[in-house]
Amino acid sequence: MKRAIIAAAFVLLGFVSPGVANAETPPGCASAGQIGSTAYIKWRGDNIASVKQFAGCGYNWAYVYVWESFRATGRYWGTQTAIGIYSSATDRTPNSHKGGNSDQFAPVELWSKKTATTTQCTAAYGMVSVQQDDNYTAYTNVRC
Repeated sequence: MKRAIIAAAFVLLGFVSPGVANAETPPGCASAGQIGSTAYIKWRGDNIASVKQFAGCGYNWAYVYVWESFRATGRYWGTQTAIGIYSSATDRTPNSHKGGNSDQFAPVELWSKKTATTTQCTAAYGMVSVQQDDNYTAYTNVRC
């Protein structure tokens, strides 16, 4: 009985269900859409944020959305995002980052600055810095 109650609490808090971002339109380009798959930032084994890459209007953007289940923990966090630039689709480490944006005041969602990188291999990078803990990161898949 006790385990069933705990399991139900985890489902209600969103620790076991995938997150859905609220607004997904980059600033200044309503026609942009997501490219590639969504990546997930984990903290203590749980997904706490989604990371996505968008393309449109000749630009790329990275996007991070911090899940309600994590926000409900009462922890303070900061967020950072950028577009990672790669030499090829098989690279696993970016050569550089462009369009970086950060907010140390616990944003629910954060967009990178637009980057003119649609002709390059790119991935979205996201980081959540958790109060008195560490930085947790994720990259989407590389798109060329």
